[in-house]
Parts: sequence; structure tokens; C-alpha cells
Amino acid sequence: MSPGGHLVTTAIACAGAYAATDSVALTVGLAAGGFLIDVDHAVDYVLFEGQRDLRPASFLRYYLSGRVRRAVLVLHSYELLAVLAGVAWLTGVEWLWGWVFGMLLHLPLDIVFNGKFASGGLVSFYSFIVRARVGFRIDRFADRPVRPVTDGFWTAFFRGAQLDERPTARAPRPEPATASDPPRS
Repeated sequence: MSPGGHLVTTAIACAGAYAATDSVALTVGLAAGGFLIDVDHAVDYVLFEGQRDLRPASFLRYYLSGRVRRAVLVLHSYELLAVLAGVAWLTGVEWLWGWVFGMLLHLPLDIVFNGKFASGGLVSFYSFIVRARVGFRIDRFADRPVRPVTDGFWTAFFRGAQLDERPTARAPRPEPATASDPPRS
């Protein structure tokens, strides 16, 4: 899902959670798990992609144009979600429950909206162990072309990555066999 999509859905969820519970802690945790979780993209951008241009527009263009090669994404994993849910269950810490609920909002939205880039879907991608087993290589999951970003920052922020559906050059089709052609063995 686009960063803007996460911002909007998380803001709506936070407003609803606060209206229903009056809990600042739960609401802050929900904001962290629903939107701020994406900070791990910035960590990957610098540490694993080796990028040094820290301007927001450059960072966003890099991600949304499909240039990412490795996706460690420590905060985007079922394993972390399970651990945080377990700790929240044992401790009853409100902000931690908020983070869990935020992740429960964020991850399915990513799976649904980013699944268009992977012909096999992205359900397994959100397992840290599965990503680690393939060296965190994004090409092991996303196999559909991404259109380069040409939009301005805010349009790209809310629109997100787009499939590149321009026609590609195809190999010429073989001529059909005729009655005079010898049979193939």
C-alpha cells in the first residue's frame, strides 16, 4: 500500500480507537504499528541498499520505482507480530496492544495492495524467516514490472507504486506447421 494510504487508514483507525477508548497510549501504539512501522524501509534503504541520498523525494522514488534489491524489513514480519502479541498478552501494556493492532491493520493492507507486484502473492513475504532463507532478495517475491515514478512527491506518496503495463517486445511466433512439413520427432 502507498505510504499515504497507510497514513490515512491509520489516522482513521486512531480516531476510532481514541473515540472508543479515550486511551492515548493505545492510540499512539496504533499509530506506531500502523504507520511508523515503515521506518524499517528507511533503515533498509541506508544499511542494505547502500543509498546515501536521504531526501524524502529520492527515498520515495527509489522504493516506488521498484529499485529495491533487498528487503530485510525487520518490523514487517509475522514473527515480530507474534512476539509483540505475546508480550502484550502477558504484560497488558496498552501501547503495545496498540502496536499489535496497528500491525494487524498494516500487514494485510500491504499483502493486498502490494500483491499486484508478485504473481504468487505476498503472504509468505511477510515471514522474516522466509525472507532470510532467500537472502532477503526482493526478486524472489516480486516478479512483475514497476512503472518508474514520474509524479510529484505528494502524488506518489498517496498513489504508491504502479504496475508497468506498457506492452513489451515479444519474440516472434513460430510459423504454424503445414502439411508439407516433415513430422517432428
